[in-house]
Amino acid sequence: MIGDLEGPVARLDDAGRIITESFTLEWGALAEDRWRLAHDERLRRSRVDDTPVYEQWLRVPGGDVIQRVGVVNDGVGRALVVEFENASGSAVLVALAGHRADVALQADPDLVLADGEAWMRPSRPAGAVAVEDDIWSAIAAEPGPGPVAGANAAALLVPVPHRQTIQVTVAVEGPMPDRDQVPGEIAAGWRAVAGRALHIDLPDSDLTEAWRRVICDLIVEAGSDDPLTAAESAWWLDLAGMSEEADRGRATLVATAEDGELTAEAAVAGLRALAGRDLIVGERSGLDQLADVLAETAGRELDAETLMFAAAALESTDARAAKDARRLAARITESGLVYRGPHSRVARGAATVLAPLVADHMRQHRLDLLPAVPEEWFGQPVDVRGLATAAGTVSFSVRWHGDRPALLWERVGGVEDVEIRCPGLDPAWVTGDRNGEALLAAPIAPSAS
Repeated sequence: MIGDLEGPVARLDDAGRIITESFTLEWGALAEDRWRLAHDERLRRSRVDDTPVYEQWLRVPGGDVIQRVGVVNDGVGRALVVEFENASGSAVLVALAGHRADVALQADPDLVLADGEAWMRPSRPAGAVAVEDDIWSAIAAEPGPGPVAGANAAALLVPVPHRQTIQVTVAVEGPMPDRDQVPGEIAAGWRAVAGRALHIDLPDSDLTEAWRRVICDLIVEAGSDDPLTAAESAWWLDLAGMSEEADRGRATLVATAEDGELTAEAAVAGLRALAGRDLIVGERSGLDQLADVLAETAGRELDAETLMFAAAALESTDARAAKDARRLAARITESGLVYRGPHSRVARGAATVLAPLVADHMRQHRLDLLPAVPEEWFGQPVDVRGLATAAGTVSFSVRWHGDRPALLWERVGGVEDVEIRCPGLDPAWVTGDRNGEALLAAPIAPSAS
């Protein structure tokens, strides 16, 4: 998923194609011997600094051609920036081909137009251009510099000397952005945004790395037009301390609810997202006005946990609705449906990372830090900074003195009377202090219990 703060823009498929709602981009490189088309070759793929900026490595004789792609947005238009780096020992010819149906295309070395509007613009003039339905056959036929016109597909062919780069800006929405940015700069901007979020450093490096990726993807998905995806992202962004980004997801949810177009699953996610604003952010979400509609739409998808969150959020604005929600939650609990879990891949990733860190985070008077600690974490440090909960924003660390863990914690905001526990390390320990340090009992490994 490739996107920006306004939401998803494109996706990469398994063959290395960049796919948007209106067009598809393919690419290839002519090295010493032949054309290598990305969709026919085995690519290596990675993120640039764990952000929604991706790079794909295409093997050629003597090295690789690396493609990077991110989104640039100047507030008026949005575009993909596609960069090619020649990391091989010889010059290569790179082709970027764009496919779009029923659109008149015109191309010259400086610009490709779609229905008269700027669409593809290289950072330096292309050596050749092609416009043809069978675009790769046209490319293999060694086209010239044009200009040429036609429909369905156009390509820019740009020579890239050894160790140099070239960028092509491809308009997605609105006019071509005036801002010139390379993918590396886009990734740096993402790291600055994500740097405001909850920070974790865990003994499981895979979880730590996953969180750096997940937080960026949550920000992108909060701008999704899909209310289920947007609402689920809002829930986790609140916990990450990014309520402004979460509000974008809530706005999509509310607009869809007002249009009467919510699915049952989106209604459940919406109840949680709105409750999160009331309980975690401490600001009114409008849940009291939408709770009945969302609950009715959710129907049999309602779960006890979501209803209890909604009840807690409604307590100060609609005591009757809160009581009804608790009564219904009790009935649903008897059926065994506590919570179905998130639907989107990104939200499931967030749940996997954050579930071991805190429980009871939606209760104003209790927090369980590290509710379950894997045995392989014993003896290793843990750092969590900026976890937003209904009891305030919490930061904590674990350091070890032999086989005994030392817990350092700080809670900012929230009510005064909060019980903090750490059941995964020492089930008997409890405190009401906002901050402090405590040497806990040595934990008992599950295998030894």
